[in-house]
Amino acid sequence: MKKYLIFLVLILSHFSVYAEGVKLSCLPDSAICANCPDYQTLFPIEDFSSDTGSLDIEADESEILNEKYLLNGNVEVTSNALFLAADDVEVSSLDNSILATGNVRFQDEAFLITGDLLSATRDENENLIATATKAKYQDFGAGMGGANGYAEIISKTSNKVLLTNTTYSLCPVNKNDWMIDADKIELNLLKNRGIADNAIVKFQGVPIFYLPKYSWVLSGRGSGFLTPNYTTYTDSAATKDEYGKTKNSYSLRIPYYFNIAPDRDLLVALTYMSSRRFVYEGKYRQFLASKLTPDGDISLFELEGKYLPEDKVTSLKRWLVKFNHELDISKKTHLSAQYYRVSDKKYFEEIDRTNTNIKTLKSNIKLSYNDEEKALSAAVLTEDEQVVNAGVPVYTRTLEGSISKTFKPDDAKIAVKTKLVSTNFAHKTASKDSGIRTHIDLGISRKLNLKYPIVTPRISAAITNYSLNKSPNINRIILGSGVDIDFGFSNERNLFGIRSIHTISPVISYNYRAKKVQGNIPIFDSTDKYDDIITFADLTSGERYTGLDRITNANDITVSLQSSNRDINALAKDKDLLNMRIAQSFYTDDEVVSDIANTNFETRKSYSDIAASIDLAINNFVITTSTQFNPDTSKIIKRENSVSYKPSSRKFATIKYSDDNVTRTGKFFAAYPLSKSVHFFGGLDREITKATAAGVIKSYTTGLAYENCCWAFRVAHFQEDKNQGNRSHNYSTGMELVLKGLGSTSTPLKGKIESNIVGYEAKLR
Repeated sequence: MKKYLIFLVLILSHFSVYAEGVKLSCLPDSAICANCPDYQTLFPIEDFSSDTGSLDIEADESEILNEKYLLNGNVEVTSNALFLAADDVEVSSLDNSILATGNVRFQDEAFLITGDLLSATRDENENLIATATKAKYQDFGAGMGGANGYAEIISKTSNKVLLTNTTYSLCPVNKNDWMIDADKIELNLLKNRGIADNAIVKFQGVPIFYLPKYSWVLSGRGSGFLTPNYTTYTDSAATKDEYGKTKNSYSLRIPYYFNIAPDRDLLVALTYMSSRRFVYEGKYRQFLASKLTPDGDISLFELEGKYLPEDKVTSLKRWLVKFNHELDISKKTHLSAQYYRVSDKKYFEEIDRTNTNIKTLKSNIKLSYNDEEKALSAAVLTEDEQVVNAGVPVYTRTLEGSISKTFKPDDAKIAVKTKLVSTNFAHKTASKDSGIRTHIDLGISRKLNLKYPIVTPRISAAITNYSLNKSPNINRIILGSGVDIDFGFSNERNLFGIRSIHTISPVISYNYRAKKVQGNIPIFDSTDKYDDIITFADLTSGERYTGLDRITNANDITVSLQSSNRDINALAKDKDLLNMRIAQSFYTDDEVVSDIANTNFETRKSYSDIAASIDLAINNFVITTSTQFNPDTSKIIKRENSVSYKPSSRKFATIKYSDDNVTRTGKFFAAYPLSKSVHFFGGLDREITKATAAGVIKSYTTGLAYENCCWAFRVAHFQEDKNQGNRSHNYSTGMELVLKGLGSTSTPLKGKIESNIVGYEAKLR
């Protein structure tokens, strides 16, 4: 059975169409490889005559015989629609026919033909019909992606080309790595379709398969088979051999693409898993143009489903349903909807064999309104979550409404910010308390009339009500105030030979917030920013916790310094050339609100650790480092470093290292071209725990790809979730072959590589 499936992969990988299943576009694709050789044509392209209805004729000799014009020696005939060159040309005035012999070169608006004999005449509608024997042809009108080949007989009209005993290839001229060899091929230019009779597809001169009838789209997207995907993997629940070792399993995925319309398509696929049986898959996509906006904003509608009727191992039905929709109802109103569910929490691990690192699947509907001119925004949200893989249940926002508004007078020195958010939290664990949290924020700030420094005092009030299901209701009011003193200034300078704006911003901030007992309040969505590394942004934000269930007390002074150098011509998305930050907070209260359940306060030092970072971005190099420094021990206790070099998605290297004084983690991602056509890629995620001093490879990915103008191949090997203690592992190997113009790809392999190797674009070009 396995041998037959492998043979089927080779067959169907060529019985396919140019239907880019990954990229949906309203316009036909016209991909051009960066590693293509210089574009060649059968002969140099000639310019047509500018005079309509006349012929420009050149020849060494000419004579008129019985109403026929005989042209001999280096003959060239040019009109406003065609070019013809040959050793000898005979033109008949009786039937308006042309007969060319010897070194024939024919060119119209789309095709080139070379051979020893070509005849041309016109039908009753004055349309030109050209016929050539033992000739080569090229569809140069399609550019570098145009077809070329050889035919014993070529018959061409303005809308159709008929090739007899012919070859057909989308590779460059004289470099046909693959071709179709057929008794007859009809290229219907109006229907954008090619049909071959008794077709044999040859790859590197070796026949791959035979089909009595074969059809494909000539350009753009078209319906048909996409490139199959073959993968080997390990399944811990699969049958074991006589030595108790798990047998290797394999899967074969055969996708079919329906090009329904320029703005919509459908992908269906059948996957056979040797350890689980057949999986049926479908994915529908459609562009939706908003009718309410004058610029016609476009949104994407997606619906995906996978279904395994009966798992060979568990005898259960396994399935996945995913729905996404982003719609701009108007310029200010947006609708976002997502539904994501699987049959069970082990679906990704055992069936899909992707996304094994995610812990929950989120489903939500959100309607938002944003008016930037009036500084007004509002949103309504409902969500639900499903626990998968190693995840645990969490609180979800079954319903949330929010509205915020900023009031500013004309002088823009006073700002009044208001926000109201009410959320109904629920938990799947019955013992967990749930309820409605309603929170109101009011903040007022004003810049003083000082030329230097910039002084901005502020006051705030936070009012929160908890209406709980299992506990008494709770009301919390916390008042605060503070002042920011900014001594920043800017000047222009040259950095690394680049004109830049250098800004130095020393800032002193004082924050006061009332001390409030909060241990009796449940924790719905709050987390401690200080659990991992303390960053510059954490200290300067003035709030230690995310969410609203914990609001820290404060009577603190934060001192920060930031030095930034930015290219004078930089866009908003561009990084600073050089950015250095350092900050530290000093506390007058040795207790801080705790985020531990049923605990009011926890002790702290009179000052925070020092947070510092340096970011450098020059040309293709990006270097970042963040550190948390303990003044008591004079040691760096946490750090995050990364170095990246990325001139392209096929040539880059990124190293990331983090150390939180408990676990050291190293990640490496890279791709490197061995030649213009061959590149390898790889990724590694390894961690070392301080307690055991043992290193564990959490995952790694390796692969090799070959790409040229007319075909591409990629193979990748994965290892995930490895535990060296008990030698459990999850291996898989995938491969894909694409014949450009006949086969395209839409496989799980692409998404898996891109998720494991940050910065790599897995699309075969």
